[in-house]
Amino acid sequence: MKNTLLLLALFSIQISVAQPLAKVDNHTLSAMDLVLFSFGMEQPVSIGTISNTGELHFNFPNDLNFLSEEVTTNFMNDAAFTLFSKCDNSYNILSEDENIKAAPGGYISLRSKDNPYAGLLFMVTDENLVPWLESYGDVDAVLGSYFELVYMESEFNYQGDCTATITYTDDDALVTTYSYNLHLEPGFNFIEYKIESVEEHSIPSMYEENSFDKIKKPTKIAVSSSQSTAPNAKWIGKYF
Repeated sequence: MKNTLLLLALFSIQISVAQPLAKVDNHTLSAMDLVLFSFGMEQPVSIGTISNTGELHFNFPNDLNFLSEEVTTNFMNDAAFTLFSKCDNSYNILSEDENIKAAPGGYISLRSKDNPYAGLLFMVTDENLVPWLESYGDVDAVLGSYFELVYMESEFNYQGDCTATITYTDDDALVTTYSYNLHLEPGFNFIEYKIESVEEHSIPSMYEENSFDKIKKPTKIAVSSSQSTAPNAKWIGKYF
């Protein structure tokens, strides 16, 4: 029995050592708190800390009991809106019983006693996805994954596809297929959006009238979930 316990302990230590440490390589600030403003700027939700050297230590709350009922009522949405808002048929995907309450996590923000809005973090597998996210898709997309946080009121599972259609010109409609494989637990979860294919489209220019820009847009995105950070993710800090 003692030998078995010893082997289990050593195995646990080995797994712990093998797990990569989440770290922001370009962190230039001091140690700070990690917070979400999912429930308003006056209600920051603490989810951990970042060290002087950029190491991330997450400590997600198990529930939202520390928030008032008024706050959660105002900021919690239906799961269909939170998870499938980009889909053409978003409000028909879930039945009334399946459509539990959820809230998008938003960006992970950096906060200190002296500076409540010091910066934010992007979680991606390719740094070139950051300008694409910042521009809301107005620059070329690249293959790779970006990650978001979502809060679920209860357990939620879903597998299926949907399409999102955007028409820029009469003869050029952009159709993006989202393939979902979600296993979400109560509380905060990481969601991975993996861009698997892109296609060039003509987009009306933001700077010249009657002019078009060629921009690569995602055409296929695989959506999955996890309760922990992805080992291949890069953490990019943006500071104010």
